[in-house]
Amino acid sequence: MTATPLPPPPYAQPVQEGGRLTQAWMVWFRKLYDRTGGASDKVEAAHALAAGATPRTTQVLGVGGLQVGGALSDHVAVALYRTMAVVASLPLAGNAEGDWAWALDGRKPGEGAAAGTGVPCFWSNGQWIAATSGAAVTA
Repeated sequence: MTATPLPPPPYAQPVQEGGRLTQAWMVWFRKLYDRTGGASDKVEAAHALAAGATPRTTQVLGVGGLQVGGALSDHVAVALYRTMAVVASLPLAGNAEGDWAWALDGRKPGEGAAAGTGVPCFWSNGQWIAATSGAAVTA
């Protein structure tokens, strides 16, 4: 489908004359109606397609940062992490191969037991793998 530019509104013309919309504004509103889909709502159809193509994710909010969960049907989000949790609470079910998470107490190479400062990790072959070491994430 080729994009059809919408002409600028006829600001120089009055909007109404005798309580009725003027011809210039009627033509412009008709073009706007046709451009947005007429009887079929192209904007809503495009929104549904985009929401369906968006991966499962958390949503990024300008005020709150990363927030776990949240439907993307009314938001545009960046797919970063499926969850942010301590290693013991990382989900073990419902994960898709390649899902990312942040292990809040995950250990980087050289960090001792119970002294992890957090690592990104990804789901692979039924376990969370620390991106920093390539091994199963540990706390």
